[in-house]
This record gives sequence, C-alpha cells and structure tokens, in this order.
Amino acid sequence: MIPLSIGRKHIIKAIREIDSNGIPPDRESRSFFLIFERKQYPPKYVLSLANNFANGKKLNPSKFSGGRETNNFLKRLGFDIVGISLSSTISKSIFSQKRPFERAQKGHDERCPECKDTIERMLKEIYGNVEGNYKLEVSTNVEDYKVFPFYQKLKEILLELQKCRGHKDFVRTPTISRCDFFVPNPGFIVEFDESQHFTSPRKMTLEHYPKKLELAFDKKRWVVLCERINAKDNTPPYRDEQRAWYDTLRDFIPSIKRLNPTVRLYSKDLHWCSLNPQDSRDIDRFKNLIIKKKCKKQEDMAESKNDWIATVLIESKDSFGKTNNDMRKKEIVEILNEIEEKRTKGDGVILFPGGYLNTGEKKAETIFESTSKYLKKRLEKSNRNIIICIGIDGCLGRGFPHSPKDQMATAVSKEGIIAIGRKFHPTSEEEKQIQAADSYQSLEYWKSHNFSRIFPLNGRRLFLAVCYDIFGIKQKSLPNPGVDIILNTVHQFTPRCKCKKEPCECGTASGDVDFAKKGFTGASKQWKCAVFGSVAFLALQGKWRRYRRNIPPNWPSGVYWNQGNKSRKDWCYKDNPIEPKDTFEVSIKEGRAEVRIYNMEVI
Repeated sequence: MIPLSIGRKHIIKAIREIDSNGIPPDRESRSFFLIFERKQYPPKYVLSLANNFANGKKLNPSKFSGGRETNNFLKRLGFDIVGISLSSTISKSIFSQKRPFERAQKGHDERCPECKDTIERMLKEIYGNVEGNYKLEVSTNVEDYKVFPFYQKLKEILLELQKCRGHKDFVRTPTISRCDFFVPNPGFIVEFDESQHFTSPRKMTLEHYPKKLELAFDKKRWVVLCERINAKDNTPPYRDEQRAWYDTLRDFIPSIKRLNPTVRLYSKDLHWCSLNPQDSRDIDRFKNLIIKKKCKKQEDMAESKNDWIATVLIESKDSFGKTNNDMRKKEIVEILNEIEEKRTKGDGVILFPGGYLNTGEKKAETIFESTSKYLKKRLEKSNRNIIICIGIDGCLGRGFPHSPKDQMATAVSKEGIIAIGRKFHPTSEEEKQIQAADSYQSLEYWKSHNFSRIFPLNGRRLFLAVCYDIFGIKQKSLPNPGVDIILNTVHQFTPRCKCKKEPCECGTASGDVDFAKKGFTGASKQWKCAVFGSVAFLALQGKWRRYRRNIPPNWPSGVYWNQGNKSRKDWCYKDNPIEPKDTFEVSIKEGRAEVRIYNMEVI
C-alpha cells in the first residue's frame, strides 16, 4: 500500500537524490520508466525514496507492487510513465529534440545553427516580439551623418580603415547588411559575433571609438579578442575592412536612431544551444546577461581596476589526503574574511588546490549542494562579487588510493555554483582510473542543469582546469575557447627528488618546476592568456616522513607568457612578468596557507 501522504514534491526530492547518488543495481526497473526532465528513473525505487522525505523512512518494496499500482499513483501526481520498449524511441526523438545541449557537448562549433535559434527563442521569452535577420535602413555612406554629433569620428574611422591595407572601395552597398536580431521593445540590436569579426581592422575601429559612446559590451575585451584571434577573411580581399565598417555603424546607430546600445554576444562565450527556453533558471541567466551588457557603460569598466585573483598554496605537515571537509570549508571562510576585510577592494576569485575537498568513496558531486549552500550563505553577506574555486575529488577506487575516479573543480558565487569542470586530460597512469570529460569544452550535468567550466567576471572569462589539464592545452594544441584567464586546481607537490634519476627511483619526485616551466607556460603561450594555479606542498608519510616540503618562495602561482618564440626550456622564473601585489599567511590545522593576491588589471 502506497501512503497517500507522498506528494509530488517528495517524488522530485527522490529524483534529485538519485541524480546525486545513482541507482543500486538491484533497484533498476525491468518494465517501466518514470520520465522527468528528459531523464529515466525506476518508478518503484523512486517511490521508496520519496517515502523517506514524506514519512521519515524508505518504503519497503515488499509493501507495495510495481506496475499498475505504482504507475497509476505517479500518473495521478502528474508524472509520465513509459514502457521500457518505448524508451529507446523516446531517447532518439523527444529527448534529442528537447536537449540540444547533449549534441553540443561533442563536436560543437561556433557556427552551430541551433545557437542562434536558441538566442532568438530566449529573447522572445523575455521581450515578446523579436525580429531575426532584421533589415535596418542604415546608410553606409559616412556623408549621410553630417548633421549628427559623431560624424567627425565616423569619418576618421573610415579614413583609417582605408589606410589599413590600402583597400578604399569596400563600401559596396547603400545600406548595412541585416542585423542578427532586433528587439522592438525596448528597442535594441543584438549581434552574435563569430570569430571572423575579430580582426586587425576591427581592433583599429574599436580603439577610435569616442569615450562618450554608450556600448552594451566590453570594448576592452573585444580589442583583446581581436588581438588574440586575429582572423583574416580575404574573400573578397577587402572583406575585413567592410565587416569592420558595418559593425562600427551598428554600434553608432543607436545614438543616431535613439535606440538602446547594441548588445554583442561572443559566439564562444557559451554553448548557447545548451540553454533551455523552457527552463526558468536559464531564462533568468540569459536575462541577467543581457541586462548587464545593456547597463554597463564604458566608463564603468574602470571600476574593474581593483579586481584580483588570490591563489592559496598549502604547506601541509601531514598527508593532505586525510580530508576533513567541514574543517576545510571553515578555512575557506577564514581566508575569505582576511582577503575581503583587510587585503582587497573590488571583485575577485579565490583559488584553492585540487582535491581540497574529498568525498572518499562517494562521487564528488555528492557534496556540491552542501558546499554551495555553506559558501553561498557567507558570500551573500558581501557587497562585492567574490567567487571561490575549489578542487573536489571523490569516488576512490580500491587499490588506487592516490588516483580518485572523480577529479573536478567548481566555482561558487553568491548565486551558488556557477561553473563545474571535470578533468579532461588525465595522465597515462590515470586513464583507466579517472572518469574524464569528453573534451575541454564539455558541459557538466548536475541537478537538471548543464554547467560550463567557463564563467565570467566583469568582462573577463575564466576557465577551470583540473591539475594535469594544464599540460593537455599545449600537448593537444587546443584552440582558445575565448577565455582570458586559466585557473588550475593542482593537487600536490612532494619533497624534491633525492636520487636525481629520471624516472625517479626514490619515491620523492616533485613536479613544481615541470608545472611552472611546461604546464603553466605552455598553456599561457598556447592561449595567450594568464594562468594561475593553487597546490598543496606535502610532507611524506612512512619511511619518507623525514622529508618536509616548504613552499618555494620563487615558485610562480601566476604565469603569463610574453617571451615570443623563445623555447620554454630556456624560460626562467625571472622571465615571468606578473607578481603578487600582496602575500599573507594563515595558520591551518594541517600546517599553513600562503595566500598570494594578484591584480587582475595587469594581466
């Protein structure tokens, strides 16, 4: 007999628990599936768990029957039940149609047609009427703007474009090409900028914009993207100048036609097709993004000069693998208090090592919720935007005590978890032990939502990498997905090798030099951006316990490659152009934490 006190909310709580902990092998369904948010669950097991939330204990499966009794009960609560024979058909049709982000995880590129379609649908959910591929009657002839305040500046930009590569006759149409989207109410253009828009001519036009021109995108970041991508489209030969001129007019037109500033979205900022127009959380996320872009005037960008990144290096007198998660979460808040109250202004990121939290025999995601709630409660008290990035390991395999199957990193803000990254480049020893991500751009599914490993902070985009991932960026020649900073949660360095043999025979190999000279510099050189890493320096156990590992004062936890074509083998720590603006220590139970604070503005 199924208790009538079980309601829909209890069923959903049971489903969330299954999402976190999985399904025991003996509780899999043989005949039917409960369908919820396009995922399949065993109906009878869901009801057993739901009773725990409704009545304080799991419902013994012998007390009620599966099939008709269970299915009818769940149907009355509004849930869909299908026979297993239909499940494959559903997975191939309904599921694939409703979850384009599943396709986006593999083989996604910025020309994905579903990305633009999703943006249009999201805009319609927020603003109602939206015109895609909209034709604005906007002249391309600069002389038509003589009576407007920015005429001289537009003329100056046009002349500079003509000088750029000697192409003077690139204005070939009387009006500019169609804009991607137009929102009539409240009245603004939305442009979806793919890589071909970030060229040398476009950089030049942006640098000539007047300070008083209101923009709904970060001009400084667009300039950096032009430098980094440096796209070239020579079909026809003047195409880059032509595109740069039309983009310029779209940015100036709002001041002429009395529209709100043009919103620009970078195609690689998100897997845009992963957003669900039927999910209120995705709608709010997209709405906040658009509103922030519309409201952020160029002069406001100066406020970001106080933004910072703090790397936390741990010097442990014991084995860092013996994790007390509650103790470490308190240490996070202690370090946060010191940074916020005494050491910094502006917004910033605090980066902790890989495996700083560890769930033992459980999946890493089982403590996402508790960690998020604990840190969110503290971050909500701040009037600044501070993000905490932590490495979380879990699901240890027998026989592999130092190679957890889950190696992940999360970013937590006052909104809760905003980014999740799973290790995508395991070492050769880890390949059969680690549950690796499909790619460095894979989305991570948690609590019916897809999280990217990339998150924004005041116009910059930051990328979560887990330990050895930092080597994969260079080794695999991965293209930069449009990020400005890499945050690397490194696990641990042990005492320096005593035998001085390659490979190490004494069991005391370290790795700090390799990470700095090959990992950090390789990724920075490949992606042309700064790399920051946090790590634990460990003492060794057993017969090696006599060896201590102090934090090397010259080891760089922040690196930026500015050495051109110089070989990384010839790179020295003194070649690194960025240094912390402040360093302080905090005593912790396992030893001490050294916190280094870098000014983000100098990166």
